[in-house]
Amino acid sequence: MLVSFDIFIHNVFYHWGTLVHRYKLLFFVTPILITAILSIGFRYIKQQTTIDPKYVFSPSKAPWQYESAVLSEHWPLNEQEFWPGKSYDYDGYVDIIAAGKMNQKYGRPNMLNLRHLDELERINQYIIHNLTIPVTHNGRSYQIGFTDLCMSYDWKCYLNDHLTMLMPKHRWGNFSGKIGEFADEIIKSEVKITYPIGYRGTEPIYFGALVGAPHLIDKEGHFNYVRAIRLTFNVRDDKVGNISYLWRKKVASYLSSTENPPSDILEFGMYHNESLPEGLQEVADTLTPKFVLTCVILFTLCGLSSVVVMKHKEFVSIDWVRSKPSVALAGLLCPLMSILSGFGLILWMGCLYNAIVNVSPFIVFCIGVDDMFIMCATWHRTNSELTSKRRLAETLAEAAVAISITSLTDMITFGIGCFTNLPSVQMFCVYTFMGITFTYIYQITFFTAVMAYAGDWESENLHVLLLKPVIPFEQANTLIKKLFFTGTITPKRTPAVEQNVDCSNYAKEKSAPVQANNQSCQNDEKKPIKLMQDIASHHSRETLISRMFRKYYGPFLLAKSTKIAIMFIYAIYLSLAILGCTMVEEGLNPKFLVKESFYLNKFYVLMDETFWTEGLQIQVVVNSPPNFFNRTERRRFQDVLNAFEDTRYTMKHNATMLWLTAFEKKLEEDYQIFNISLPNSKDEWYERCREWLTSAGGRRLWEKDMVWGTNSTNRTEYNHLYAFRFQIGLRNYNTPTDHMRNAQFMRSTAARFPEFNITTFHEYYPFADQYIELKPALIRNCILALIAMLVVSFIMIPNIAAAFAIAGAICSIDIGVVGYMTFWGVRLESVSMITVIMSIGFAVDLSAHIGYAYVKANGDENKKAIQALETIGWPVFLGALSTVLGILVLASVDAYIVQIFFKTVFLVIMFSMAHGLMFLPVFLTVALPHATTENEDKTTKNGISNCCECKNPANSE
Repeated sequence: MLVSFDIFIHNVFYHWGTLVHRYKLLFFVTPILITAILSIGFRYIKQQTTIDPKYVFSPSKAPWQYESAVLSEHWPLNEQEFWPGKSYDYDGYVDIIAAGKMNQKYGRPNMLNLRHLDELERINQYIIHNLTIPVTHNGRSYQIGFTDLCMSYDWKCYLNDHLTMLMPKHRWGNFSGKIGEFADEIIKSEVKITYPIGYRGTEPIYFGALVGAPHLIDKEGHFNYVRAIRLTFNVRDDKVGNISYLWRKKVASYLSSTENPPSDILEFGMYHNESLPEGLQEVADTLTPKFVLTCVILFTLCGLSSVVVMKHKEFVSIDWVRSKPSVALAGLLCPLMSILSGFGLILWMGCLYNAIVNVSPFIVFCIGVDDMFIMCATWHRTNSELTSKRRLAETLAEAAVAISITSLTDMITFGIGCFTNLPSVQMFCVYTFMGITFTYIYQITFFTAVMAYAGDWESENLHVLLLKPVIPFEQANTLIKKLFFTGTITPKRTPAVEQNVDCSNYAKEKSAPVQANNQSCQNDEKKPIKLMQDIASHHSRETLISRMFRKYYGPFLLAKSTKIAIMFIYAIYLSLAILGCTMVEEGLNPKFLVKESFYLNKFYVLMDETFWTEGLQIQVVVNSPPNFFNRTERRRFQDVLNAFEDTRYTMKHNATMLWLTAFEKKLEEDYQIFNISLPNSKDEWYERCREWLTSAGGRRLWEKDMVWGTNSTNRTEYNHLYAFRFQIGLRNYNTPTDHMRNAQFMRSTAARFPEFNITTFHEYYPFADQYIELKPALIRNCILALIAMLVVSFIMIPNIAAAFAIAGAICSIDIGVVGYMTFWGVRLESVSMITVIMSIGFAVDLSAHIGYAYVKANGDENKKAIQALETIGWPVFLGALSTVLGILVLASVDAYIVQIFFKTVFLVIMFSMAHGLMFLPVFLTVALPHATTENEDKTTKNGISNCCECKNPANSE
């Protein structure tokens, strides 16, 4: 089967080459028309762009979606009864962290310093009263500010009153005399500013989420230093969503201004719902000019590589006949057309688009250019005495396996990525898969048609730019003519020489030894003539590159001492790679999703310094509450609290905001002070609990944590507690790994108490679910891709041992990429996962070319390796070089997510090239010295010799 497929694919591409040459105009125009039609799909890109990071970066049907829905179902957003920190399903929030500017010697100053507090209060009041949006309605102009847009409770906006509480008490009011003494007494007895929970009367205030990194001075939680203070602004999004969005943008512009900074002593980190999408889009926008630069770089490389020089005695000039700038241009247009066609088709089909896809064109472009180098190298190896049609057929037949492996393996790897559970990976792979698919199609149609035209021009000895006959060097009488108007002159062939050749057995003919006594065909006059089958398909002249690989690099690489050194280097490479694999860290810190200069980056930096270390809250919902009057169930619920509190990732009980604690304290006070007996029944317990809510100091807070019956006519149903929630303080929440492990801990702890049907949720759960899914998805996709690559290698490379060697090289490259990316500071996340999957395809590209050329070569192991390097080494090097140059511009982008892409692709290409040009040739000579194609073995054994059939010239074109 392997042999038949090898013969089949060569024959198919040989005849395809003749077909394209015959109808080259059709194959040239049709792809252009298809591209023009499919590119219309780009008109839908705006409406199909998704900017929701929760959708893009978390798995489909991730647990957080159900957990968030539970909260929304029990406590739907009410813009007129809003309490900060109690809702997550709204977009109109602005989260600001303020900190003093860093002092290199002393660190950040104390935000409790009156100078800093006054400055922060000034900015707070400016945002509330002075930042407005002009709105025209019914011909009248209005200035809309925060107080017009804010979500409220009892018609009052939340104005960051904690700033006043943090100021010295004498600043709380302008009282004097007896009234001042009375006010001071009330403040001392009723107001407690402690961490993590303070009190205003009996109303608890969670300072853990308001002040960052405090320095505590006693066990009660008083503090005399905080590193940062948090402000929140919550605006309505229902009927005034557009105005609210403009207001949030204006706040962001005000706080992040570098020309007119809002403060000389403070710096701010800010987050609102559109911040992350805007940051991602800003990164994407920087890629457009980089892509143009990539095109320029690759065009320069392709143009230079397409130039052929000739030497006449001591004079060296450009060969204006054999040089192929038109082919180089087509090689660049091919992936560009593929991007327009592939992306346009996907958009036309209604698929979503995200800014992360903007990196895909760089990959498609580089892959398309790789195929061009292989095709051009194969063309130049064909004999110029052959007709253009025959040379094109020979080129496609010889390059068939190489370009098919390049495209098919990349299509398979990205195709597997299309079925991953992560939308970001899925979208990237879908667009890249379609781009590579069209690249392959256009490579064997549009590009081949251009090569057919270029071949005709060469056979007619036409100047590649002027399309006029060149001047023979001997007739060039000026320096200008010698430099710009000369080229290789190929003698014109007689019609008899131009006749067709029957190549129905092309592959067999290639593998069969040529007999020395081939019978020459004769024309009607019985005179022997030189027919096409008598002309060698490939020339034997030596080029500078082939001489370098055959005389210098090949013998040096295959010397015994060099082989030992290569083995030693490989052992070190693999050892360090395995070590790196054991040190892989998972997850992507959100700050790396945006440029370092973007204001959101500062927000995450300050969060990392303060609130991620300690203070954030996580929601715990009890969907099936226990009977709190029952002591057994009450103790069981206490076990729940004990399991959740005071762990590596959660704070102690003093950071838990739970209505039950306040109510039980109230019951005990009533019994001790007022001699009111404790509840005697379940009904009484819940009835008194609901009555307590009407007068409790934390009424507004606790009401937002409980779900009661609504039928007031039925007392039992009315006093039934259907669900409730409480909040637990978090700590050690700094890294993505912490986010992931905290989510796993909270969920597993909740699962230990199934009778209460507990649900937990935090706003970073969507990212945690991504981190949880990453490693299983990567392992699953890599295994599938490796199996697929092994199958492709078995089919495309007619030697099982060589196919296994290539599979081993793929594994080696993947291990190297994962291991060394760890040393380079790259974590395992969605972007690096994309490139690791992609590395499998790239590894096959470069290694398979060498492996295939090795088994097809003749001679002993060293000659086979040298011949493989001589044949395919240069296009492999150019392909790797073009990819590196294509992504090199990404290294200058001020965005970690783009630099991750650059680093991982760079490692992929460097390791693939090292394996293809260094490790694999040495390994093949040691492990597979006699590897060859099964077809060649049979041919040698049976002594098969095929002779091309002579045809009547009258029937030839």
